[in-house]
Amino acid sequence: MTNRDRDELRPFGESVAFMLSFLGAMETQRFHSLMTSLSLEPRSFGVLRVLAEVGPLTQHRLAEHAHVPASTLVALLDDLEADGLIARSPHPGDRRAHQVLLTTHGREVIDRATALAWRHEEAVTAGFSPVERQGLLVALSRILHNLNGP
Repeated sequence: MTNRDRDELRPFGESVAFMLSFLGAMETQRFHSLMTSLSLEPRSFGVLRVLAEVGPLTQHRLAEHAHVPASTLVALLDDLEADGLIARSPHPGDRRAHQVLLTTHGREVIDRATALAWRHEEAVTAGFSPVERQGLLVALSRILHNLNGP
């Protein structure tokens, strides 16, 4: 560890949890700024990414995949639908459910937002080798598992 690395860690002591909290707050602000440049909120980005990757889903399954509470998802979907990014229609296999799908405009917006997010990812992980980046993802996944409990 270099002296510069030690100086940057000094306010955090040796606390991984405090460092994660600090970095999370910093990254939340930066990612929010990136997404608002495209008139998206970060949670909306997450919902659109799920739809782009998985395809049409019921609102219930979308809430699960996007890790958004169902009560919050309805308001998000209302806004996304008003902006022409998603459409809701009756589910073909379950008339009690609605499916959510990306519109053509929604696909264009999420493609631009994803490209922007990947450029940001490259800036955040600058100087990491592919192996180091993968190792960081594994370590962070382990922390997530620990926080979610057994």
